Amino acid sequence: MRKRLGASPMIIPMPAVLVATYDDDGTPNAMTAAWASACCHTPPCVGVAVRDSRRTFTNIRARRAFTINIASAEMAVDVDYVGIVSGHQVKDKLARAGLATERAAVVDAPLIERCPISIECRLVHALPLGTHTWFVGEVVEVQADERVVTAEGIVDIDALDPLVYATSAGEYRGIGRALGRAYRIGKGRA
Repeated sequence: MRKRLGASPMIIPMPAVLVATYDDDGTPNAMTAAWASACCHTPPCVGVAVRDSRRTFTNIRARRAFTINIASAEMAVDVDYVGIVSGHQVKDKLARAGLATERAAVVDAPLIERCPISIECRLVHALPLGTHTWFVGEVVEVQADERVVTAEGIVDIDALDPLVYATSAGEYRGIGRALGRAYRIGKGRA
């Protein structure tokens, strides 16, 4: 028996990422977002949904750039703080959170140093959808901490230990064990 839950964007879990931008005076800023996703392979693009009341919204429009910083599970408290505190009220909330930044290699946006992976994005589309605008960024560079990358250049998901958000429960979580190789485990059914 299935239970009806009503209309909701219930993708479970979702990544818990930090979207970083520069304010108009060059101060690094970030917001926590769970509504972020890959959206195109060629050219490589990712998207993030942002409310127009957020400082990040204004910054993305002005700078036409942002970074998506993949947080590890150990960063849950920091990620939550960045999501709770508004850049409109706290000018340098990243510094208050103890999150150092550095300039991205290509785009006009900061990277968050403690995040194991940072994705540099150049804004290519802004699609107003209602309460949120979907910002699509073309990925122009990805930087990863060497501790989460194998010798073959593959991200080691166990070393990364990404933080995810369980939407309906309102909880941050880590991810579970590997279940099998994609495009292989289902071949026995064909």
